[in-house]
Formats: sequence, structure tokens, C-alpha cells
Amino acid sequence: MPEIERTVVSVIPVNPAGQVLLQQRDDRPDLLYPGQWTFFGGAAESGETPGQAISREIAEELGAELQTTFWMHYVCPARTVPGEVTTTNYVYFAVVDPSVTSLTLGEGQAMEWMDRERALSLDLAFQQSDILRQFFEAGLNTFGQPS
Repeated sequence: MPEIERTVVSVIPVNPAGQVLLQQRDDRPDLLYPGQWTFFGGAAESGETPGQAISREIAEELGAELQTTFWMHYVCPARTVPGEVTTTNYVYFAVVDPSVTSLTLGEGQAMEWMDRERALSLDLAFQQSDILRQFFEAGLNTFGQPS
């Protein structure tokens, strides 16, 4: 049987203060990583490009249209089973001014703007903590800050 290839997309919203917006997953036993914090996003549907998928996921999960910038992709260790399924995660970021852009939580139990220290203190779902650390180390959270 050929190996299955899946595409997952994520977005890291950043505000002018350099904080990132994370989502707390629902606390249901039928979900992977119940109650843990994570990036917004999800699986691409059949025929969707990663760009189309991230736009759809943002609309579903945040009730908004955001201008996204592609940052990186990686094989997701939490969703990959060698020889069976390979899941590639495409990660985007979006600069959001909360005083102008209204966001409405459409999935999960909470969302929160977090500074670097708070965000990096969490054990993110889907082994995303290292990706978030790389994001901060690259200085991508400074986009949108006044110069």
C-alpha cells in the first residue's frame, strides 16, 4: 500500500506588541491533545493548496480574513507514521492589529495573546513548541511593531 501524504496548515497571528495568538483546544477525550494550546489551522481538504487551506481555516476558526505570509514547512512528527503517512505542515504568520481587526473564536475553548515568555512556557499540541521557539528566534514576532 502506498504511503499517504497529508497537508496541514497553521497560522501564527502576531500583534504590534510582538505577542502571538494561540488557541486552546477543546477539552474533550475524543480529541488529540485535549485542552492544550496550539496554533490555529488544520488539515487541507482534497484539492486545496496550502494557501487556500489557511484562508479557509482562518475564516472558520477566527471569523476573519487575514493577510498571511508563508514562513516554513516541515514534516510534522506528531502526525507522521513512517511508511504509512507523512504529514507536512505549512506554517504562515499574519500581522494583526487587534484595535482594527475583530477576531471571533470559532473552534476551541479559548484564544489568548501571549508574550514570548508565556508562549514558550507552554507544551504546545502536535509538538509545536519547537516551531514556536524558532519563530521567536527568527524575530518574526516583531513584524508590525512600531519602529
